[in-house]
Amino acid sequence: LERQKGGIGLRGPGETQLETDRRLLGERVKVLGKRLEKLKQQRETGRQRRAEIPVPSLALVGYTNAGKSTLFRALTGEQSTYIADQLFATLDPLVRRIALPGGTPVVVADTVGFIRELPHELVGAFQSTLTEAREATLLLHVIDASDPRRDERIEQVNAVLAEVGAGELPQVRVFNKIDRLEVQPRVERDANGQVTSVWVSAVTRAGLPLLLQAVAERLARFARPV
Repeated sequence: LERQKGGIGLRGPGETQLETDRRLLGERVKVLGKRLEKLKQQRETGRQRRAEIPVPSLALVGYTNAGKSTLFRALTGEQSTYIADQLFATLDPLVRRIALPGGTPVVVADTVGFIRELPHELVGAFQSTLTEAREATLLLHVIDASDPRRDERIEQVNAVLAEVGAGELPQVRVFNKIDRLEVQPRVERDANGQVTSVWVSAVTRAGLPLLLQAVAERLARFARPV
């Protein structure tokens, strides 16, 4: 499988196919690394600009295929959002601005679907989307309500959030895909009356008004005076 002949006198093996592939892959990694660094700088510039304006931010987080991108589209009307039933359908976070009931503006960010034990080789590629989660005012933890392993998924997502420094951020659990369970939209509260969970269907849009109202309630301190 020799790719080339030897250089001097054309004797001996030259660069083998395996060595050629390794060299080409190494060059490709360097190119992608530079692109990631440039993207990171662009995202950081965007976050700094948003930080200059006191607008709260929401980050949609959750286990992969929980329906985050579908919910993002339903909340923002963003039709170009890529949706697929596969790992890492969202790599680069989309950020859009919406208004909550009462007129309070918020920024909504869609993030990568989390998995258990994220390979360290992929952490660099996910830095942009993980930063959006880490710097959010409120996390919307999207959960596939029809998943028989949903409790396990919840724990895994919370573990990843803790690893990236977002474990202490306030969050509202959004139990999505209730259309598969034939249950009605509802809001759940803790002993202090604070919203903890909202049951919705991003596909049918059932419960979305309840979700927006719940978010407005949790972000009441940012509400504009009437």
